[in-house]
Amino acid sequence: MREIVTVQVGSFANFIGSHFWNFQDEMLGLAADPYGDPVFKIQSLNMDVIYRTGETHQGTTSYTPRLLSIDFQGSLGSVSSKGTLYSEGSNEPSEVVTWAGHVSTHASELQNKNLFLQSLYQEEQDVALTNGNNGEAKDSQHEIQDTDIVRCLDEGVQFWTDFSKVHYHPQSLYEVNGLWMDVKQFDNYGIGRDVFMENLRGEEICDKLRFFVEECDHIQGFQFIVDDSGGFSPLAADFLESVSDEYTNTPVLLYAVRGPSSHMSLSSRKQTVVRDLHDAVSFSRLSSFCKMIVPVGLPSLSRMLCMLRRYTLQVSHSAWSHLVLPQIYLMCLVLWMLMALYKC
Repeated sequence: MREIVTVQVGSFANFIGSHFWNFQDEMLGLAADPYGDPVFKIQSLNMDVIYRTGETHQGTTSYTPRLLSIDFQGSLGSVSSKGTLYSEGSNEPSEVVTWAGHVSTHASELQNKNLFLQSLYQEEQDVALTNGNNGEAKDSQHEIQDTDIVRCLDEGVQFWTDFSKVHYHPQSLYEVNGLWMDVKQFDNYGIGRDVFMENLRGEEICDKLRFFVEECDHIQGFQFIVDDSGGFSPLAADFLESVSDEYTNTPVLLYAVRGPSSHMSLSSRKQTVVRDLHDAVSFSRLSSFCKMIVPVGLPSLSRMLCMLRRYTLQVSHSAWSHLVLPQIYLMCLVLWMLMALYKC
């Protein structure tokens, strides 16, 4: 077996990843359907490459993505960071008393499951009841209408887990402590530069990745989906550097993704220059740790590369042959922006 480990870094990357895993889950269902179209029963398609087989504490066999998801704290919505298949343990306080003073507990309000997630839970319960009643199905007392579910998904999605059909392993979900969903200024390379190394976050993330790698027979590679429009870009770059050091000969395929808000027109020339610098530094670092980088939905990056290519063609190949191409791009862009600043 030549397994692949998937890593999703950043909010928009996890939204895209949720669609990806929903599609894989749908393919699994169609392939397992005895009355399904034969086109979905492809013998050469081995889902074990990106999925893993495990067992819950109750002895139930699980089939979950070989995935590590990294996002803001509070980004999982109604889903626990321990997943939905495994016991979450007791939340009751310990009987061991080590402090005799006043104790004040502050807890964030729990998110409620939307209608889509409720319908999935109801469907699983109905299947369990059907199996327990020798195949005799029973109608649910509180059936959720499809129209309500569609309206919920069209108007009420706030978290990427709100439309996720997939069960996740506890090691798959990592929330970066101290980074909350309502942070507005986590939008450039400098802000996220030290996030990976602070508070042992890097060790925790690497331990989670190591869990999936060590259970592989022969890992084929990593596929990264990275939201590189803001502070998650340096976090991903530092993580990739650690991966390249620990798994030297394991290739990395990286998808660089950005949400629609990252393409909005900037109000000042300074903001434009800062954004261009972010794009250049981000592309330079990320591309240096992967075999291939695939921009997804990045018209701004496409324009930047066209501009950089125009400047790069003016550089003598013999004089700069010792430089890596992204480094040339970065140098050209910095020179171009310095000239733009002097004209201001």
